[in-house]
Amino acid sequence: FTEIHFWNISWKAVFKAIPTMMSLTAFSLIHVPINIPAFAISTNTEPDMNAELIAHGYSNFISGMFGGLQNYMTYSNGVIYSKSNGRGKCSSLAIVALTGFIFIYGPLLCVYVPRCMAGTLLLHVGIDLFIEGIVESYHDYDSLEYSGIIL
Repeated sequence: FTEIHFWNISWKAVFKAIPTMMSLTAFSLIHVPINIPAFAISTNTEPDMNAELIAHGYSNFISGMFGGLQNYMTYSNGVIYSKSNGRGKCSSLAIVALTGFIFIYGPLLCVYVPRCMAGTLLLHVGIDLFIEGIVESYHDYDSLEYSGIIL
């Protein structure tokens, strides 16, 4: 544990970082109301937004207390987990272990993945999300709501 000496802090750098902190705060506030309903539509479930917001609040608070980054619900990982019938704590812990492994050893493994494959994967995910969000949702909304999706 390191003791913080406030007279050693570059307050000029802190004040320069305020716009970034504000944008990260705004991003944190809007990602749950956007991603959770989108995930619920993709998985045909009914979300409990209060429980989701409370869980994200606690996890961000705990992460911040230990100097960590904000959490973020990765929509694509959630959809893959759900579509592969991930259920229960055991499969959730397996995903946590796999994510930790990739976090630690991913940079070493990336040199063996051709760049064109990484680009193809990003293109595939982008096209899949576009089709799911724009094409498949066409009949689910009236014209005013759908124009909001397009914009």
